[in-house]
Amino acid sequence: MKKCWIILVVLISYCIPINTYAKYDKSVFTADLYGGIYLNNEQAWQIEPSVSWNFHKYLGLSFGLELTRQYNQPGRQTIIDGHEAELADNERNIGWVIFKPSLAIKTPALWKSSDNNYRLWIQAEPGLSLACPFRNSLTYEIKKISGGIGQTVDYRKFSNKGLKWFYWNARASVCFAVDRFVFKAGYYISNLDYYSGRRNVTLANGQKYYVPKKECSQSIFLSIGYAF
Repeated sequence: MKKCWIILVVLISYCIPINTYAKYDKSVFTADLYGGIYLNNEQAWQIEPSVSWNFHKYLGLSFGLELTRQYNQPGRQTIIDGHEAELADNERNIGWVIFKPSLAIKTPALWKSSDNNYRLWIQAEPGLSLACPFRNSLTYEIKKISGGIGQTVDYRKFSNKGLKWFYWNARASVCFAVDRFVFKAGYYISNLDYYSGRRNVTLANGQKYYVPKKECSQSIFLSIGYAF
């Protein structure tokens, strides 16, 4: 009887690490937080919480919500009703909210430790972008100059036409896992027209508000995630 207990204890001691590894190996979800900067679009940051459903060892579905905004943009001046006017302070920086479903494609491990706690692989994520700008119009502050000081006396709003909201995106990353934590670094590209919310605004003088020509949006990013 004593021998039976010893054998049982030995079996349990072996089963515990095996079961722990199996639980990790079969993690169904990964929660990630991405942060990056755009390489064009006149200085813009991006942050994106994302959840992935890993339905296969090398395949999954990801659902992210990107928030992006420009920074340090200057005021743009024009003439309205014979007075100087400039873009309102809170509208100088363009911003978007973007819902991003994508397919996650993983390579087999390029390197891993003997206990599988450390792993390295490459991941690609082609997907769609359903984008909504913070504003689809522009508000100008009309100034009256008195004693060399400009004072806001009125506001004028100009609407945009032809907003584009449907785009594609793709992300490639190098991934390194430490137990359940996943660290990524990579490159992101999309045909998102960052200026779509202003591309067809006509000002009071009959001229269109100037925006840069269309080009693909590109960024670099880092992320941290947790598999569960």
